[in-house]
Order: sequence, then structure tokens, then C-alpha cells
Amino acid sequence: MSDAAPLTATEQELIEEFGNIYESYGLKRLQGLIVGLLLTQDDPASLDDMVALLNHSKGPISIAVRRLADIGLVRKVNGPINRRNYYAAHPDIFYNNFKFNMATVRKNRALAERLLNRIAAEGRAHQSATADNLEHMLRFYQLMESFYQDFSDEWAKVKAERRAAANGEA
Repeated sequence: MSDAAPLTATEQELIEEFGNIYESYGLKRLQGLIVGLLLTQDDPASLDDMVALLNHSKGPISIAVRRLADIGLVRKVNGPINRRNYYAAHPDIFYNNFKFNMATVRKNRALAERLLNRIAAEGRAHQSATADNLEHMLRFYQLMESFYQDFSDEWAKVKAERRAAANGEA
């Protein structure tokens, strides 16, 4: 039986909304439900806790948790029973999600560059709708990368300020 406390209506809404968000981005709804759940928990949750609180089977939850751990959204932590696996939201969950999305931006920029170079080598760079669209794609993702880098730099400052405030520093 689960040791986790029952969920409040607000916690249930947060969990459902994360499931909806993940699903709307073409990801697994269950992954979103797990992320939402872990954001509501004061203590780490075991797979059994997740089964009970989310009313899903252990196998799919285990698979989803592994995938979420692979991309840095959740992490395995120690819990009260040694032979169980416990999980918590990663302390940098939102930034790690941002970095995951940034990897897609970089892949898209690299794809545009690679294909533009191929079109140029074929000698048809100035007469191709494909080349024009790839140039548009390249410029878009280059700009997005620069915004992401600026954001990353700013987030590091905000995070340091929050850490200092939590430690009572000026």
C-alpha cells in the first residue's frame, strides 16, 4: 500500500495539466502526469506510490520514469525502504527541460546548414525554393539559439540570487 498522502484538488489539477501539456507537445501523457505528481510531493515517491496516486500500471510508470530520468527531469533518490526505488523532481527540472528543447533547436539549425551546403554544392542554391526555405529556417534557429544563450546566462544569475537569498546572503 502507498505511503503517500492523498492528493488535494489543486495537486490533482496540477498533475492533470502537466499530463495535458506533455500530450499537447506530442510527448507521453504519463510522463507529464509523473512530472506533475513529483512536483506535488514533499518526500520522494516510490514506483508503488506513483501506481496508487496515478492509478496506472507499474510497468508503464517504470518506463516513463526511466525516460524522464534520462533527460534530467526526475532523479532517483534514497527513500525510507532500501529495496525500493524512489524518485523526486530534479532540482533543475525546468532548466533541464529547457536544455532538452535547446538540443532540438540546435539539431534543426544543423540540419538547415547541412542541407544548404549540399544544395550549394549541387550548384542550385539561388534557384531553389528548398534553399530559400532552408535559409529562412537557418536564420530562425540561429536567432533562437542566441536568445536561448542569453536566457541561459540570465537564468544563471537569477538562480544564484535565489540561492543567496535562501542562504541569508545579501
